[in-house]
Amino acid sequence: MPSTSESGHAKNVASFSKLLVGVQSYGASYAPSAPEIAATALQTKNAALDPVIQSVTNAVSPHKNAVNVRQAAFNPMSKLVTRMENALKGCGAAKKEITDGIGFAKKIKGERIDTKHALDAFIDSTHKAGTPVDSTPTTDVTHDELIEHSVSQMSFDNRIQNFKKLVSFLSGITKYNPNEADLKIAALTTYANSLQPLNNAVNTAFITLYKARTNRDKQLYAEGTGAHDLLQQTKYYVKSAYGPQSP
Repeated sequence: MPSTSESGHAKNVASFSKLLVGVQSYGASYAPSAPEIAATALQTKNAALDPVIQSVTNAVSPHKNAVNVRQAAFNPMSKLVTRMENALKGCGAAKKEITDGIGFAKKIKGERIDTKHALDAFIDSTHKAGTPVDSTPTTDVTHDELIEHSVSQMSFDNRIQNFKKLVSFLSGITKYNPNEADLKIAALTTYANSLQPLNNAVNTAFITLYKARTNRDKQLYAEGTGAHDLLQQTKYYVKSAYGPQSP
């Protein structure tokens, strides 16, 4: 049975460590012809496993925090844009100016970003049940995950650029000069300029997490060199050398 969520990959590492203890108990009589399952080779592989598990754990929180900070910054945008529209309509601007401003606003509010779904799916896949080392391995690093991240990043980038275009457009309208501090061009510009670094931070954190997961899966599940295959190969050798009932 697969292990439950966050402990899955860690349990696979524990199984490999248990295998190594068994190998070491055979002493000098354990002498496989295949160098990749020699006791020293298994020790080297075992030493590499805990660090790759920890590297994923270390990368999860920074990514989640970056996503949450970005989302908190974007949450007020749609309501702010609606207020900007109303300020434009109420300042005496020309009809064409109002129409153009509404066009920019629709683009901003029309961007559909389901960040909670994207974040939950990504975190769940990071910590979902790991493949037991005694079963057929699978990797949870997927092409779809990269696409989902790229689409999410592009959606945020589009909102940022369209918001900046709206602010620039309003700055050219003489009659747009609201008394409300957060609707003034200076405040809107400051807000707009604060968004891209937050989006970049999510991308940087994602890359770190993705690389950590890729390295973990390589160490555990790579064909021929991962812990899964080495464990199976070692078991076959032990049965051939010590009998089918050997631990």
